[in-house]
Amino acid sequence: MNKRFLFASDLHGDLSSKSAVKALLHATKELKPHLKIFGGDLIDARPLRRNACKEERAEGMRDDWIAGIRFLEEWKPTHALLGNHDKRIYDLAEAETGIESEYAYQGAQELEKAFASIDCLWKPYHKKSIWKFGDLSFAHGFYAGVNACRQMANVYGSIIFGHIHAIDQYSAPSITRKVAMSSGCLCELDMKWSAHMPSSLRHSHGFIFGIINEKTGQWSAWQIEEVGGSWHIPKGIKTI
Repeated sequence: MNKRFLFASDLHGDLSSKSAVKALLHATKELKPHLKIFGGDLIDARPLRRNACKEERAEGMRDDWIAGIRFLEEWKPTHALLGNHDKRIYDLAEAETGIESEYAYQGAQELEKAFASIDCLWKPYHKKSIWKFGDLSFAHGFYAGVNACRQMANVYGSIIFGHIHAIDQYSAPSITRKVAMSSGCLCELDMKWSAHMPSSLRHSHGFIFGIINEKTGQWSAWQIEEVGGSWHIPKGIKTI
């Protein structure tokens, strides 16, 4: 039997793209995946960024938090990974900075309760945190730049990940299949922090649909992306 899956990543809370989230929810109804894997960065947590400016530090996180939790309730992923932005909550909770750390700890507890309420299995942001089904793994992503796919394939083998907000693919030379795919993102494409970075022009809205053979572990995956304001969703996948 083939298990269908959808992988989506990088919502960034109140910086999410309404059109991308709407497309994901529509694709979920059409494709009826057995596995729904969220790749991380559920929230943006701008005020907690290490080099955050005064303007960012003055921002609250209420809207950011509500948007992230609402997405979990709407999409109901079966599996999730925390991203580097989500980790900021846990870092602050462990920083022993008084009341700030106490609030961060409460936030971490609320997030874990939100996962539990929808029966979603989750893993923290860590180099060994992957979900593996058959021959295919899923991660948030741990490299940046144009070589991220190559680096992920070399380290993890066949893997689908987010983090870089771009759509890309790399096949590593290997006796066994080692293909890495980055999914694109569910967030805005023009972030303040990337406004001066030409490399962010490769950022794209997207997510990945695929199938995994439960008996052999073999897999196939198809990129779903926004092109010119439209989304094209595959249907009628047939094994021959």
